[in-house]
Amino acid sequence: MPFSNTLGLLALASLIPFIILYLRKPKPVDRIIPSLMFVLQNKKTSKQNDFFRKFLTNLLFFIQLLVFLGLSFAIAQPFIKIPYDVSLENTVIVLDASASMQANEGGTTRFENAVKEAKKALSGRNSIILAENIPLIILEDEDDDIASDILNSLKPKATTTNLGDAMLFAKDILQDRPGRIVVISDFNNIDGPDLIAVKKAIGSEDIIINFIDVSNDAENAGIIGMEVGKHNIKLFIKNFNPVNKQINLKLMRGKEVIAESGKIDVLPNSVETFLFDDTPAGVSRIVLEPEDDLNVDNVAYISAPLKKKVNVLLITNRRNTNLENAFLASRDISLNVVNPPVLTLNTRGDKIEPFEHDVIVVHSINNVGNRDGILPGTFQDISIFVKNGGKLIITAQNDLDKFNKADLDIVNLDKLLDDTRKVCVDIINVMTKQFENDICFSTVSNYFSAKPLEGTNVIASIGDIPVFAVKEHFKGKIFYYGIIDSASDFKTLPSYPIFWNSLVNFMAETEDIRDFNSKTGKIVAIDEQRVKTPSTSLTTSKVLFDEVGIYEFNNKKFGVNLLDDKESDVTKGSVLEEDSESAEVLKEKGVEKDFDLSILILILVFLLMLFEVFYIKRRGDI
Repeated sequence: MPFSNTLGLLALASLIPFIILYLRKPKPVDRIIPSLMFVLQNKKTSKQNDFFRKFLTNLLFFIQLLVFLGLSFAIAQPFIKIPYDVSLENTVIVLDASASMQANEGGTTRFENAVKEAKKALSGRNSIILAENIPLIILEDEDDDIASDILNSLKPKATTTNLGDAMLFAKDILQDRPGRIVVISDFNNIDGPDLIAVKKAIGSEDIIINFIDVSNDAENAGIIGMEVGKHNIKLFIKNFNPVNKQINLKLMRGKEVIAESGKIDVLPNSVETFLFDDTPAGVSRIVLEPEDDLNVDNVAYISAPLKKKVNVLLITNRRNTNLENAFLASRDISLNVVNPPVLTLNTRGDKIEPFEHDVIVVHSINNVGNRDGILPGTFQDISIFVKNGGKLIITAQNDLDKFNKADLDIVNLDKLLDDTRKVCVDIINVMTKQFENDICFSTVSNYFSAKPLEGTNVIASIGDIPVFAVKEHFKGKIFYYGIIDSASDFKTLPSYPIFWNSLVNFMAETEDIRDFNSKTGKIVAIDEQRVKTPSTSLTTSKVLFDEVGIYEFNNKKFGVNLLDDKESDVTKGSVLEEDSESAEVLKEKGVEKDFDLSILILILVFLLMLFEVFYIKRRGDI
């Protein structure tokens, strides 16, 4: 029998004085008395009759001996190991809710099988953790009935899964309490820490970790990538099956089929691309046919803000400039060109309202008093336009410093320099991101020495001389384009029309369609408001994109899709099968718990002492 406190066995030494006391009992002296001769003659008979009486006299010794032995052993704390089910106290269910758990086989999904297994595992005080890409605690320390009701209400999501962090959450819930962590998953595509390492880190005698694999044999071909542009949609479709698959893509708005790909043959374990030439305004979706065992990646939702071209007014005295051609090449810009001094008649002879445009660009104009020069007060009128919320771009020209631009200067122009230098980007943003890999993007031979005014943000420069700069002006915005096109190579570069398209959209504050289309797993912080998700609506300040479909908040609609080739690959087996330790991990393991016998021994000692009192009283000693 093992002992927790082996030093406690020294208490057995107390038996030595106890036995000595009994041995030192006075021994009677034998004397022959004549009157007692008849007793001596019957001595042999008396000894035989007194045997039972002497035994009863010595019973007190045995009782006291057992009491001392019991107390000594109790101090040594003996124990025995007995089988113990820690789940009788606490059970934490870690339930995989990733997209692959929606894989169907025989009319039953992996998630439905996982819920059945979870119900079987319920015991004691139950907690439930939903393992999405961010683990969520759904229930904590409740009984079987409540836990079962919660399990019935759960649905799989459309994200990856992070089982490792979910297991660490489970350990935090248990704290120092004994219990069992049951991880139920298809172990298909797992983010976060390695499961085996986490199991070894948190497993102990009081915590059992069981892995239950609910993977099945599934087939799938799905949309694993999508690039949504303002004018087209590019799709990436992968066939995860070992055989060819023929698919068809439909672009739909509501029940209307807008465009169709026709039959596309996709080779085994390969990716095909397809391009829809026009992006429908508003909400639409792309449907992959035929259906297979995983439908969550057979539909891609698209949200496109109402398509609105930016109305641009180009004020110039030059014809067929590079800038005009760049504007005409853009599908995002509706252009009107006017030649001063008349601003109300475009070059096509149409009457226009110059100050009803989104953006006005002043480029290569003649000054007041020159032939075809602007009229006095033109810049004052433009200033009113900007103050009321209009957007203005002023481009550099050799005599720009001679113009009276009212209050529209955002840099102080000095003298025109004749020096070949490089123009380099200072700030990477939506209009300059194309120069991220080559920030010095243009060479100029003439440029103005200038200094930015207070409140002006410099975007690109030559040394400390601003070349691109922007400034808020009352309700509007002004941009200074400091490159003189005739003295620069920028106008001949492919990046020139791209830059001007980006600049106009930046000035007009048009919304980037890519901001309205996202992958699942993203968290967006917003002002607290009512948010509509694909399945419900709630009031929140944080939106977790964990479903495929359309989300609505901030008076906008957002398309959210899975677009994850690893999560879509439901044809591969469990990742645990790839680990040599996985077979051991998947086994159910029981534990043995030390059962302390000290209390039981003390109870027996107490009962012996009560019996001793009873015996002494019965014998008549008290």
